[in-house]
Amino acid sequence: MVMSQPSFNETIYSELSRICSGTYVAWPIGKAPPLPWFTYKRSHDGEVFADNSNYSLMPRYRVELLMKESDPQLISDFETALSKIGTWKLYEADWLDSENCLYHDYRLTLLPNREEDE
Repeated sequence: MVMSQPSFNETIYSELSRICSGTYVAWPIGKAPPLPWFTYKRSHDGEVFADNSNYSLMPRYRVELLMKESDPQLISDFETALSKIGTWKLYEADWLDSENCLYHDYRLTLLPNREEDE
């Protein structure tokens, strides 16, 4: 029996949900759990073309971590989990007055040449 690899979305959710609650795109209105939690969504593909063909597909995701206050251990664990999935960059970190929480916005690029089974 051939086992298929999990989809990119399943991989991201599986790794990051070990750290805190999370969901794809957004929580339903009124259904978000207490902080901390994360959301993620596919932003675009980093396709690499060479010799008139698509040489490599590198899906890119936006991952947002929201916390009630700064938690260095949570941030370290979250970033370690991101590193297991691909390469990442902290794009922005800010306090959201409207949500009364700390916001970390990451850009995650998945490792190339992995076929998605979605």
